[in-house]
Amino acid sequence: MSEPRTTDGASATDATRSDAGLSTPRLLAILFREEWRLHTQLFGGWRFALFPFVIALLTVSATVALVETGTAPGTVVGGLHVLAVGFGLYSGTAGFAGSDMLENVFGRLSLLLSSSTTLPLSRRRLLGAFLLKDGLFYAVAFVLPMSLGGLAVDGPSATPPLSIGLFWLSLSLVFAVGMATTVALIAVRTRGVPSWVIGLGIGLAVVGGWATGRLGPVRSVLVPIDGTPAAAGGLAVGTLAVAAGSLAVYDPTYGRPSRTASDRFARISDALPLEDAPLVTKSLLDLARSSGGVWKPFVSASILLALVAALVGVVDSITGVAPAPGIFFGGVLGLSAFTTYNWLTQFDSLEAYLTYPVSIADVFRAKRIAFVLVGAPAVAVPYLAAVIWFDATLVDAVVGAVLLAGYALYYYGLTVYIAGFDPNEFLFDAVRFATFTVGVAVPLVPTLVAGFVVVPPSATLAVALALGGIVVGIVGLVLSSRAGPRWDARYRAE
Repeated sequence: MSEPRTTDGASATDATRSDAGLSTPRLLAILFREEWRLHTQLFGGWRFALFPFVIALLTVSATVALVETGTAPGTVVGGLHVLAVGFGLYSGTAGFAGSDMLENVFGRLSLLLSSSTTLPLSRRRLLGAFLLKDGLFYAVAFVLPMSLGGLAVDGPSATPPLSIGLFWLSLSLVFAVGMATTVALIAVRTRGVPSWVIGLGIGLAVVGGWATGRLGPVRSVLVPIDGTPAAAGGLAVGTLAVAAGSLAVYDPTYGRPSRTASDRFARISDALPLEDAPLVTKSLLDLARSSGGVWKPFVSASILLALVAALVGVVDSITGVAPAPGIFFGGVLGLSAFTTYNWLTQFDSLEAYLTYPVSIADVFRAKRIAFVLVGAPAVAVPYLAAVIWFDATLVDAVVGAVLLAGYALYYYGLTVYIAGFDPNEFLFDAVRFATFTVGVAVPLVPTLVAGFVVVPPSATLAVALALGGIVVGIVGLVLSSRAGPRWDARYRAE
């Protein structure tokens, strides 16, 4: 058996001998090189290098479209900051990703972050350097292209380079806020705080802010460029304090307590009246036994709901225009199909099924069934909360439910057809990401426009949107059914 190697090509033993006393600048340089090599190995050099340009093009195009259709510039700026916070929340989990998940994507390898058992480096120091590297890396690769949206708000002639730089720093700051928040929650979890307590605290905070309707303080945090330099500086200091405190609290030796498990496989498999019941059961148990368990899809959908609800509130408070809640949330919450499918395949790979007497098409079909079983309740609860809270009419709520079901199936089919078993792979692949974005925008953008223009929806619009949701859902089923044969052929060709 060959010795595990680092992404620099050196063996773990060689790394142990040569990296003793590694300085922080040298450590950061190696982490940056490792990040670049991982991305270019996974996506191809030019496909990853083009990704920032795709982000810039999408941001500027969307900003121009929103401004030209009458959206207030402050609303656009707030929306960009919400996106930056959301990406920060997601990026904060990167340092805690399991090696089994990474090996499913890259194959057998030894990352520097995982080498604290062989190198004379503390786990906290490695994690702190890794998170700093991630913050700087994505501030350039993702946030900087987003900041070009400021050109489209006031126009290139009215936006000097200094303003773009300040806008970038503002977006980077809230991106760091998102990262620090996620790291803090994970650090608290390693100290034995139950997940349900953390979830309850987040839920109470969201509901409390939602119930008070006081969006001013939220906006002042999410959009520091609108506040005073002192407020932005205070937010920066607070973020650094939270990040430092999280690293101090984080327990690198934490592991999930051992527990005795019953024969859930046989029980669940027998309860499913399906030909692919064993494969479906495996997917469900893989999700249940992973960190966070079956609650992860619910949390992802709830975060999406909270971000979109906050943005809708900002738009309403500034412009006085609120969308039809059923249509709006039905279309947007369907996007959680991507994260749900990602959770179902996070610790899985096609190669793992080669020892079983099943075809790749069987595996994809089982994943689709597992997606429906997990995804349906994960989006139904947030959607029900949205239509009740925003007082949707009965027609609006029913049409939104049809859109939610149809669009979720479509987004799932689009994801699995483009990315196969590795949905995260095309997040930084310029070609696949652009294809996915266009595929999402084709049905979603007209739906959102209709949800804003006609409130409440007329009978004609309601029927048209419902039929459109059904058609889109059928397209998604066709794409997902063809994904198995498509990836089977590609896998055999390799």
